[in-house]
Amino acid sequence: MGDMLGNALSGLVSYQRALATTSHNIANADTEGYSRQKVDFATRVPSQSGSLTIGSGVKVSSISRVYDAFTVDQLRTSQSAFSQAESYFQLASQVDNALADADLGLSASLSRFYNSLQDVADNPSSIPARQLMLAESESLGDRFADLSSQLDSLEREVSTRVRASVSDINDFSTQIAELNLMISKAQGQFGTEANDLLDQRDQALLSLNELIGTSSVEQADGTVSVFIGNGEALVLGERALAMRAVTNVFEPGRVEIAMEVGGNSAVISDSLSGGSLGGTLSFRDGVLSDTRNELGRLTVAIADTLNNINRSGMDLKGEQGGDIFSVSDPEVYRSRNNTSGAEFNAQVSDVSALTGNNTLIRLDGSGWRFFDESTGAAVAGVTGTGSAADPFIVDGVSLSLTSPAALGDQFLLRSTQGAADSLKVIMTDPAGIAAAAATRSTADLNNIGSGQISETDVIDSSNPNLLSPVAIQFLSATSYQVNGAGSFSFTSGSDITINGSKVTITGSPEAGDQFTIGANTNALGDNRNLLKMAAAESSKVLNGGSASIQDTVNGLVGDIAVATRSAQINYQSQENLLNQTRTNQQSISGVNLDEEAANLLKFQQAYQAAAQAASVANDLFQALLGAFR
Repeated sequence: MGDMLGNALSGLVSYQRALATTSHNIANADTEGYSRQKVDFATRVPSQSGSLTIGSGVKVSSISRVYDAFTVDQLRTSQSAFSQAESYFQLASQVDNALADADLGLSASLSRFYNSLQDVADNPSSIPARQLMLAESESLGDRFADLSSQLDSLEREVSTRVRASVSDINDFSTQIAELNLMISKAQGQFGTEANDLLDQRDQALLSLNELIGTSSVEQADGTVSVFIGNGEALVLGERALAMRAVTNVFEPGRVEIAMEVGGNSAVISDSLSGGSLGGTLSFRDGVLSDTRNELGRLTVAIADTLNNINRSGMDLKGEQGGDIFSVSDPEVYRSRNNTSGAEFNAQVSDVSALTGNNTLIRLDGSGWRFFDESTGAAVAGVTGTGSAADPFIVDGVSLSLTSPAALGDQFLLRSTQGAADSLKVIMTDPAGIAAAAATRSTADLNNIGSGQISETDVIDSSNPNLLSPVAIQFLSATSYQVNGAGSFSFTSGSDITINGSKVTITGSPEAGDQFTIGANTNALGDNRNLLKMAAAESSKVLNGGSASIQDTVNGLVGDIAVATRSAQINYQSQENLLNQTRTNQQSISGVNLDEEAANLLKFQQAYQAAAQAASVANDLFQALLGAFR
């Protein structure tokens, strides 16, 4: 009777545990990160009775998670990639919307401005047309400032996101370290897996991968170590290492991420990827930085080109034109770790050579060295020694030191980043718009040859003799003198440049024929200079003379649109992949209520059968006792 009763009681205990496990699965069907648990049964050690081996019933050998490590790793990787793509797409879309707006976008604003130039060219003496041009100039400056402000706002949003992400990452790291401690204690004390704690840790790791891409290594004691970036440790067993949001060594308003490495704080922003933090940093160092630099480069090109052209003309007062716009000089930030007080003065020296790239400048044992901030590649073609008399020339920017620097000093050149916000209209008098060319040419009425002179083209408005009268008198059909001096060879159709003006004489002049170049006074109907301004949008003034302002605007808007569309496709692709991976993981580890209901019924029937066997054993035992009464 004892064997039968023992077997029945073992069944009661085992199926009671199976029912408890099933009810635990049902209760946690909607618990995020929960992995269903299963009960494994095994026979108890049998007893020996003579030559007979008699079974001793059943026991629960283990209660384990239904878990596939490979699928879980896939889920973490997919979650990290999706969060990165989502964050990047959300931020890039804001830049695209700002630049491509049909009414307020960059192209629309520039079109209205250049149309106002054409209006002045159509009626160069019209004060209302000139007033409208200055108003559109103000609007253009406001639009560039507004776009710059939106990009600055995005920079602040990025900084806020970075700080929040660092705080959340530290919270999850601490949580994982604490769970590691509890898991190692539980498994060390009881020798079985702490299923619910393991699920909590897996969920914490998944949530961590929403923020940043990680890799993890499981240790023999059941703990996991978590690594980020280029192998920087975030969690080592029961110890969490904190990340810190720190200010950039050059710009106090720019946030970087640092960790303690070997007792020193090391910035690791460039090595981080994955998760929403990786997407945010990728956007900041890619689309956002490139857009700010390119917008600034366009600003400098527009201001410089139109100022130069206006200086090449004659205004309504009969004076040589002045600047229309002002724009700030390039910015050079010094590292807060510098040991000297040296600073750089910076000016744009050649607009066509401007790249807009940020340049890291360092003085070390090899001398001054220049690197592209984004790629780390050495900048080629740098000339000069850095003195005021012989400044460094770096991608169209002139740099001169204010005082001697010390070894180890570092500087960061942002050649165009702040230009868009600084564009201002400094011309207030519409009469100051130089619609007419500064000089004009005439042919003497007594000329007897067939020579004809072109209109003047001012190519150097800074020439001090630009407005001085010039007489070109031919000595023969093939030579001429200037203001009664010299003898210069003449070829029909070749350019003649004098005092900053260029003309072309064609045909066959005769000896004694004379042509003059002088100040273009009282030329109210002359629109030559305004036509040059209106055409400046398509003039090749950037990229070494191979790209126009219009080309660059279209390129910027197009590049952002392509980057945003690519980000959208990647986001949708990663979302689909994440859903597939999550479905696959849930098909393995998720709770199926139909399956649990079937298990509940099965274990209930088994429990009832074991109870019935115990009742039968009890009846038999009572019958046996009754036989001895």
